[in-house]
Amino acid sequence: MNRARSRALGVAYATLCLAGSSALAADAGADPVVARGQAAYTHRCAMCHREGNTGAVILARRLGKEKALLERRTDLQPAYVRQIVRVGLVNMPPLSRVEMPDPDLDAVIAYLMSRKSPP
Repeated sequence: MNRARSRALGVAYATLCLAGSSALAADAGADPVVARGQAAYTHRCAMCHREGNTGAVILARRLGKEKALLERRTDLQPAYVRQIVRVGLVNMPPLSRVEMPDPDLDAVIAYLMSRKSPP
């Protein structure tokens, strides 16, 4: 698959995820920013930070299994998440504003912060 086609498919996928999450948020009465954050997290972060994936495995080794999954953590602070995403840390590369625009990063942070509350 050539690079242009791959990029076009990625953009189309992201658009569908964000559109689908907005519809889901409206149907469920959920916060649309949090829903957008969940979609952006799924698209940009989950490939490493879901259970069994590289980021989660590395975090489990470094910080312990209880801190391996970002979606389950209650100790994350918005400024820290923003710093790590923009600057990177150890194996995590920095994500530019092109790779993750500020509104998407804000939404991801809102999603992660929403996970602090008990269901």
